Amino acid sequence: MKLVVAIVRTFTVDRIVVAFEGLDNFPGMTVMDTIGFGQRVRTAGDDLNPLKPNKRIEIATPDDMVDEIMRTIRENAHTGKKGDGFVIVLPIEKSSLI
Repeated sequence: MKLVVAIVRTFTVDRIVVAFEGLDNFPGMTVMDTIGFGQRVRTAGDDLNPLKPNKRIEIATPDDMVDEIMRTIRENAHTGKKGDGFVIVLPIEKSSLI
């Protein structure tokens, strides 16, 4: 099992969800509001507060679905602008339904 974590622009979540609905055996996801910022070069006129709203998506998934899930996120979250977000994959040592 793996945990796929993606930080994406807020307005891309609807596209991502629709794309996930088309995946066979998609395991489900959790979406949370976040704020943050990445690497930046300060220029005149920058906001004093660099924190921007984003969404955090978490998906616990079998190993064989990781590549397809990552591809789906990239294809639907990419706008071509700096700050589109990122996707990371972490191992899950144990999991259990409650």
